[in-house]
Amino acid sequence: MFLDLLNNLAVTSAFLFIAGKVFQNRPLMGNTSIYIKMIVGLGGGVLGTLLMLNAIHPNDTVIVDLRHLAMVLAAVFGGPIGSIIASIVIGTMRVALYGVNTASIVAGSVTIVIGIVLGALSIIKVKRIIYQYVALNLISVLAFSVTIYYLLKDPDLTHMILMFFVPFAIIGNLFTYILAESIQSANKNHRSIKYYKLLAENSSDLISTHDLDGRFKYVSPSSSIILGYKPEELIGKNPYDFYHTEDLLRISESHNTVVDTDQGFVVEYRFKRKDGSYVWLETTSKKLTGLGLVSDELMCSSRDVDIRKQLESDLIEKNDRLKRLSNLDGLTEIFNRRYFDAQLEEEWKKAIQKGQPLSLIMFDIDYFKLYNDTYGHQQGDECIKAIANVGNKVLNKPNDMIARYGGEEFVVILPGTCEKGALKVAEAIRKSVQVLAIPHVNSKVKPTVTVSVGVATVEPTREMNHLQLIVDTDDALYQAKNSGRNTVRFYEETEQVRSLVK
Repeated sequence: MFLDLLNNLAVTSAFLFIAGKVFQNRPLMGNTSIYIKMIVGLGGGVLGTLLMLNAIHPNDTVIVDLRHLAMVLAAVFGGPIGSIIASIVIGTMRVALYGVNTASIVAGSVTIVIGIVLGALSIIKVKRIIYQYVALNLISVLAFSVTIYYLLKDPDLTHMILMFFVPFAIIGNLFTYILAESIQSANKNHRSIKYYKLLAENSSDLISTHDLDGRFKYVSPSSSIILGYKPEELIGKNPYDFYHTEDLLRISESHNTVVDTDQGFVVEYRFKRKDGSYVWLETTSKKLTGLGLVSDELMCSSRDVDIRKQLESDLIEKNDRLKRLSNLDGLTEIFNRRYFDAQLEEEWKKAIQKGQPLSLIMFDIDYFKLYNDTYGHQQGDECIKAIANVGNKVLNKPNDMIARYGGEEFVVILPGTCEKGALKVAEAIRKSVQVLAIPHVNSKVKPTVTVSVGVATVEPTREMNHLQLIVDTDDALYQAKNSGRNTVRFYEETEQVRSLVK
């Protein structure tokens, strides 16, 4: 008898596995087509027939079977249509297998009635599917128990049979539920894998998985378009062999973050294509854990951002160019007054922090109004451009800068330069202008263009104001003009000492 039970469970297992393969890519849900529900019903009928053929023999004269398991399955997965078709097939086969007699007719009729009832009840929504299995099974067991009692008309024999039939029916029901749900869950995972693999293989982004050392384990077909490599050309390779050397540190930091913290990370870098060129990729990485993998893996989604990076680079270059232009004097192409004001304040703060001196030079062209009156404003502009150019060439420190202060007047910032060094630069400017020998016949100094130069140096403190340095340098320039021009004068305080305090 117990061997009969095992045979029934084995038949049910084999049938469910076959059905699972048949419907592996077609989930059996409530909204499936009538055609599928009919197939489920026919399948339930076949299973029920097989269970009848492997009937359980409580004694030598009485047989019972677990055909109701097939009807429950048909009701759960095929609804009323599946349940009714399964019951009709099983009921008909009951008569065909055991002959036309009262027992066969009654058992077959009861089977069909139960199938109709189970089909009606299968429509009812339940929170958990196991509740449906239990309810349908109990109704089936109860109905067949009453039928057994009716056909045997022997209470003692009926009780003895039911002592085995009911527990076996419950065991069969639980076994069927667990196995069916396991197969359905496996099929769902299979469909999910196919679904996401289909997404990966048709995505314009590059999808890849890696071991924790970074080696490629899976590469989507889009690698051929983005990188020029076929997937099989990358699998097993270390991506660090393809990264641009300037990006290695940034990539290594992102890799360690993903591996050590389980947090996702986004990084941009350059990857060497098959043709030797580099493409900018934006990669989102995440560690895959708890998925039943042999070991943890990294999943990466990479997007070609080459065009975007090029646009960003062009935009930065244009912004830098605009910024430079906004800081340059339109005529001389050296820095303008606005940039000078900002740079002087910045260098003042640095000098305070470093405890270094800061020097300022101001110079302008001697008798420039007479030059314009003599040679015209266009030639005057050319003269200013020449003076600006020669003044710029004199500067040799990276942080030294010259700016047009206004009209024919220029200013030079010399960070970290003491009085002696500033005077040396100032004298070099004066001599360089004189060497140009630009004609100026109406000058009261020389028949060529000359400049007067004022210099001031200070060691800034937080109590001092950088604007005072401009005032002192301007005073030095005024002293140079009063001393006959074409000369350099360093600012020296008069008896009325100037205050550098705010």
